[in-house]
Amino acid sequence: CDADGQMTPAEQRFLAELALALGLDHSVTDQANRQVESIAGSINNAMTDSMPKWTGSAALPSGGPLAATRPKTAEVEVDNNALDSRILNAAILNGALELLPQSWASMAIIPLQIKMVYGIGKTYGYELDQGHIRELLATLGVGLTAQYLEQFGRKLLGGLLGKLAGGFGQQIGQSATGVAFSFASTYALGQVARRYYAENRQMSTALLQESFQTLLGPAKEMQAQYLPQIQQKAANLDMSQIMAMVRGS
Repeated sequence: CDADGQMTPAEQRFLAELALALGLDHSVTDQANRQVESIAGSINNAMTDSMPKWTGSAALPSGGPLAATRPKTAEVEVDNNALDSRILNAAILNGALELLPQSWASMAIIPLQIKMVYGIGKTYGYELDQGHIRELLATLGVGLTAQYLEQFGRKLLGGLLGKLAGGFGQQIGQSATGVAFSFASTYALGQVARRYYAENRQMSTALLQESFQTLLGPAKEMQAQYLPQIQQKAANLDMSQIMAMVRGS
């Protein structure tokens, strides 16, 4: 319910009905809601302060080439090696977030993916707002709600495995799926965005989706190669660093 911003009245009613059906006390649900709203609010404020706001206009027309909300300013020279490193480092960071014990850590993955695409667009001379980038993610199947649902299901599975096999089972459930998914989706997203803006936004919706899916499999295999770097990154992360990364361009 918090995946795409502030909860709507319908989502609030759904959560209230769900809590009632599960027999959850208000002291439990209210505390959880406050924690989630605080974290989501902090991340949203960081995003809002560091890039143009979403105007609400339709950024991605269906059936045709996707268009950025602002015109390209000028032709620029791009350091391809530096851009490759930027995308890889973003993938390593998001994979590392999956290893942190704090339940809120994965909430920063999508904002960091948005920041990555924003930076890639700027590298090619485009000024983008959040609306355009969010819809680009959704077009590729990396949408906000889809990712949060996948993360929730994975963590639930990890918890069930943990009950069956102790902490080791929970670690398997988290590491085997979460790190690979977040690393691969970030890496594939970065490479597709790079191609999209490099080619003057001439890729159709179908070609964008096909390109993303083609990159996703190899990116998941790459994750095993970079697992030591992911683990090292996770060992040196805290909340203040993550929030600073969300704020940074």
